[in-house]
Amino acid sequence: MKEIPKNKRYALGWYNEGITLLSIKDYEEANAFFDNALKAIPDHPDFLIGKGDVLLATGKFSEAHHYYQEAINQEPTNFRAWIRSGSTLLRMGKNKDALETFEKARELFEYDGELWLGIGIALLRIDRVKEASEALKKAMRLKPNQPSLWYFLSTLEKSDENALKLLIRGNRMDPTNLDILLEMTKRLLHMERQEKAAETLRKAYQVDPDNDLVIRMITHYRTVTGKEPL
Repeated sequence: MKEIPKNKRYALGWYNEGITLLSIKDYEEANAFFDNALKAIPDHPDFLIGKGDVLLATGKFSEAHHYYQEAINQEPTNFRAWIRSGSTLLRMGKNKDALETFEKARELFEYDGELWLGIGIALLRIDRVKEASEALKKAMRLKPNQPSLWYFLSTLEKSDENALKLLIRGNRMDPTNLDILLEMTKRLLHMERQEKAAETLRKAYQVDPDNDLVIRMITHYRTVTGKEPL
């Protein structure tokens, strides 16, 4: 962490409290503490990243990206700021920009699982599948405990059975990950395991009943099976 002036060390307490609240998903309170920290030291990279993390968690991607870029402007060697910026660009659908950002992070440090996951996702989305596969495998070696990693690895599998094994591993890490639950449902339907597909789809519905992708999968299930999954 960048050094904090002695007469403003109190700001570190606000920052730490913000981090704690962010970890328990109390976003409104976390945001207030990060704002207080930034009022004390407006250009501190870690405080800027903290503010960005709250905005990212609440779906305000453009605003989050602004704070990550401000952190980079203040400290161009801040690896975490580059990673967060790239991840936010992915969420915004700016895949080429995200890849360029991750490559900047890679120049600082390349032995990081989150970095290679980001690179893999970006490459996959711009149809550089072979390179994406290699990047995701590097992510698996460096940091296998990323649930979304197993989702993206599964999308590279032609075999439903092999894909399902990867998805189950990711699901154990994060039972509420909608991408994993919906991909599991799709693969199970393709394997004609309708009851298990319905059970998995119900779990997705419990996570977010208003999600467009969940609603579409319910419609798809009805079309394929002629049955009601819920």
